[in-house]
Amino acid sequence: MKKIAVISLGLALLAGCSTTQVGWEQDNQIVVDKANIQLESNLWLNKMPTIGEMQEQALHGALVLEASDTLPADLDVTSISLRQGDETWLIEGDLLELRSHSENRWEISFVWQFDFDSELPIDVAVMINNGDDVEWLVEKDVNIDTVY
Repeated sequence: MKKIAVISLGLALLAGCSTTQVGWEQDNQIVVDKANIQLESNLWLNKMPTIGEMQEQALHGALVLEASDTLPADLDVTSISLRQGDETWLIEGDLLELRSHSENRWEISFVWQFDFDSELPIDVAVMINNGDDVEWLVEKDVNIDTVY
């Protein structure tokens, strides 16, 4: 009887935890409060020589959100998902840096180390909260540049 109670409790807890699924079918443009917002993704590996440091394979990203009008004040970038083949990685919280270049241009930057193939493109998805709504901007097949 205890096993059934424990299993039931576990299933109830799992049902209460919902994970947001990435909207990979979305494209790189959305309309929020009559402003057309477009995502432009820039990804690169930094191969510049450094003194006394081991060169790591860290992916650098600068994702630009540009709007036709002022970006809404309550707009919030929640996370970035990266997908290559069957693998998906989530970057969120303190790993993201949001920079405001103007009222209609924001940049989301990150540096993250994970196991990916630098020769293959990556799909990039940005999760945006607009009040109670969740929006996705997705750019597919983003090539990874190399900086020397």
